[in-house]
Amino acid sequence: MKEKEEFLREVIKAYANGNDQFLMEHITDDICWEIVGEKNIGGKSEFQEVLDQMKEMPSMEIEVENIIVNNHFGIVEGVVTSRNRLGQKKHFGFCDIYKFVKGSEMIISNIKSYVIDISRHMQYKEKL
Repeated sequence: MKEKEEFLREVIKAYANGNDQFLMEHITDDICWEIVGEKNIGGKSEFQEVLDQMKEMPSMEIEVENIIVNNHFGIVEGVVTSRNRLGQKKHFGFCDIYKFVKGSEMIISNIKSYVIDISRHMQYKEKL
């Protein structure tokens, strides 16, 4: 299970650093990524489009708070910090659920992401 936890840390690092190659090598051709309440991304080409859009956004930091894994799933929970177009810091709590291809511990077939803006919570408010 330690290998899967380290793998998911690498996945999160790849998102933060824009390492598309790593991500694309570790997903199925028919990947399904559901960002709950926002959109569904289907297939490698749509996944790549989202990664390209992420590169146009200001850089982000991702703080992982928890990783839980079993034979078929991995859950990553944490906080993403970035800046909006006005330069204000924004904080988003997230929980990503990754489904692994059976028999292959390092290939992802499905991602379900829950994301919420937590910028207004006291510990995340920017100090003036």
